[in-house]
Amino acid sequence: MNRFLTLLIAISFVAVLSSCRDRKEEPQQVSASRTVLIYAVASNNLASDLVSDKNEMLKAAPNIYGLGSDVRVLLYSVPSQSSEIAKLEELKKDPAGEWDFMELKTYDRNTFSTDPVRMREVFSDLREEAPAEKYGLIFWSHGTGWIPNFSDHQLPEGMQKSYGMDKYQGVTDYCDIDQLASAIPDRMFDYIWFDLCYMMGVEVAYQLRDKCDYIAGYPTEDWSMGMNYDTTLPLLVAPTPDLAGAGKAFYDYYNDKNMAVTVTVIKTAGLERLAQAAADIYASGNRPFSPFGLQNYSRLKTALYDFGQFTKKYIKNYSSDSREAALVEEFDAALQDMTIYAGCSTRNFNGVSNAFDPEIYSGFSCYFPGTASISVDSYYGTLDWAQRVNP
Repeated sequence: MNRFLTLLIAISFVAVLSSCRDRKEEPQQVSASRTVLIYAVASNNLASDLVSDKNEMLKAAPNIYGLGSDVRVLLYSVPSQSSEIAKLEELKKDPAGEWDFMELKTYDRNTFSTDPVRMREVFSDLREEAPAEKYGLIFWSHGTGWIPNFSDHQLPEGMQKSYGMDKYQGVTDYCDIDQLASAIPDRMFDYIWFDLCYMMGVEVAYQLRDKCDYIAGYPTEDWSMGMNYDTTLPLLVAPTPDLAGAGKAFYDYYNDKNMAVTVTVIKTAGLERLAQAAADIYASGNRPFSPFGLQNYSRLKTALYDFGQFTKKYIKNYSSDSREAALVEEFDAALQDMTIYAGCSTRNFNGVSNAFDPEIYSGFSCYFPGTASISVDSYYGTLDWAQRVNP
């Protein structure tokens, strides 16, 4: 073999070794076991409550094993109406070793945080900035369940919409439930927790049935202080989250203070069985003439009644061995099998004692068709739940 050929082989061998060495030295992006995103829109009258909740999260941080490495907590927030940017931050230790929210990225306010375009952008950034084996999502803001406000997310035209309330430059924007469903990637998050009012309606849950394995929320209002994050966050951030434990911790926090509270945690896998059970009752029963006597969870213009009580009102005076009894039994079983936790105080949000009956509480609210405006009723008819269960 001549020297020139020998030299070429040697050079090639060194180049290969160098290339392999370079590849080995490239930093590898390590995935956490879990990343939880708190998507907070506080550009409204909840700005001070977000400050309080962030302090609760900082208080919880030392009690979260592996925080910042094996488990991560990110916060997307619009902290006030005057904020010119939104931020994506991570709860981690600063250079001095103190827990703080460290900025990862900023966003302009030309796109509303209630716009599906911005939500999808943040969810994509979440994967890039904090890759994990599993993700959890907490929505934080105002809410009206499925009830629409019909906005188009465009500045500077005036508009209004059901998740959020993002106020900027004199315009208020929300996100309707069908748009929210379009913004959330299927099965990216294994759970979604709505820390806002009225989002635990059966219509909301069914619209989001393909988005995650578990949904948690409140069929009633929620106090402006929201969740007690110093207690619940360690349960929600664990690689295997204790959703039932977080639900109970939230319920006990308010109920022990003799304050109104409702909370429900469900498995989305049971929603189709529940829908079929409800559809069978609606098809064979007699629709109630009025909502009189139904437990109302809403102080909105559109009433939201207890879903289980409403459904069973379709069937009256049946014997224990009748077909109707079998339908009710299947409905109750479907509801029970999918419910991870459900809690309801006896006090309501008007401060009236014994206004809610926990024995009636099914964990879901629902709409009584025909009891709101024509526009709201028409929108209700477009929802997946209405189309699935109504004869």
